[in-house]
Amino acid sequence: MFLSVDFIKNLEEVISKLIGTSFQILHMLPVSGGDIHRSYQIQGHRESFFIKINDADTLPNIFVLEREGLKLLKRVGGAVVPELLIAGQFNRDAFLLMPWIEKGDNSKNAQANLGRMLAFVHKNSHDYFGLEYDNYLGSLPQYNRPHISWSDFFIEERLKKQLERSELKGLIDNILHHKFKQLFQRLPSLFPTEPPALLHGDLWNGNYMVNQAGVPFLIDPAVYYGHREMDLALTQLFGGFDQVFYDAYQEVFPLEKDWKKRIDLWNLYILLFHANVFGGSYLKQVAHIIDKYS
Repeated sequence: MFLSVDFIKNLEEVISKLIGTSFQILHMLPVSGGDIHRSYQIQGHRESFFIKINDADTLPNIFVLEREGLKLLKRVGGAVVPELLIAGQFNRDAFLLMPWIEKGDNSKNAQANLGRMLAFVHKNSHDYFGLEYDNYLGSLPQYNRPHISWSDFFIEERLKKQLERSELKGLIDNILHHKFKQLFQRLPSLFPTEPPALLHGDLWNGNYMVNQAGVPFLIDPAVYYGHREMDLALTQLFGGFDQVFYDAYQEVFPLEKDWKKRIDLWNLYILLFHANVFGGSYLKQVAHIIDKYS
């Protein structure tokens, strides 16, 4: 999409103020990999930046919420995240600006450091499950109304919210709807009790990266306080995490021995999300999981 001269000039002013010296944009190169925003690498004489842009009215405050999520992961959880985050708006264009991270080798050492980092993030707790505000999972609203009980939160703010959307789309039949009701009744007995943990919330292999120094960074979070097995379950859904990642996590914050038995249960949320965004083919996996726990 065309970027106006005025937008470019405003961006140069924002970056100049950010770094404390005059910055001139030499090139803006499109970056592939996302399906929600327009993304670019901004190249200057010495420094490069990454920017995501979207219509400000399409997904209100999405970049502000992403920035706050990254700040929370760093401030409370000690996570490594991109620095100098600027969430701004020029006319109708909202944007999120951060330094460009040149990708490096996703080595076993980097994977181990990522596992330890996530474990330390998860050690940060709260007095409820949820968050003080709602945010986004991808392009859909993520509701974080606080609950004392994890099963109540998972049912009311995760599964039911996605099911309501699926039903409006005509994706859920009466049989599957009834099976979910049965699952809701059984849910409290299916997992170990743990305190709320600060979660990344959308930790698949596209939401972390490793720089040229081998340092892993967390990006694109959907933060809230939840059961920590949620993050671990999602890492298993699409792959991209080495066994040393899990070994390093366990050294810092050991999981229950049978945690892998609940991977499918926790991934119901993300699979329903994918069905709502990308199509009903994901519902086959959902139905299989529901049968497994019924």
